[in-house]
Amino acid sequence: MNRSTPEEGRAMQEGRLLNAIFELVERVTGAELTNPGRSLLIVYYQEASGATPADRARQAIRRYAQWDAPSMEEIRERHRSGAMEELDWRVLKVENEARKLEGLG
Repeated sequence: MNRSTPEEGRAMQEGRLLNAIFELVERVTGAELTNPGRSLLIVYYQEASGATPADRARQAIRRYAQWDAPSMEEIRERHRSGAMEELDWRVLKVENEARKLEGLG
């Protein structure tokens, strides 16, 4: 069985989080990210001062796309009322991937 080290597992999960961020930013901006754009988003994520991966992801998205993602409470409200939009689902994906990364320590 192929087993990865904890560092490899963390790197893979961080890659999944970054891909979720890229997908969300592309949807928000309506433009496909270029490689320099992806690199800039990665730098923004790494430089963010948030306490959690989700906080850092939100800061990177805000800085790059000039867009504030809806809060989890806003998304929950829309979910309860059956009014979730595609962006809400993409924000949830970012949050979920961030939580998985945080769980890896």
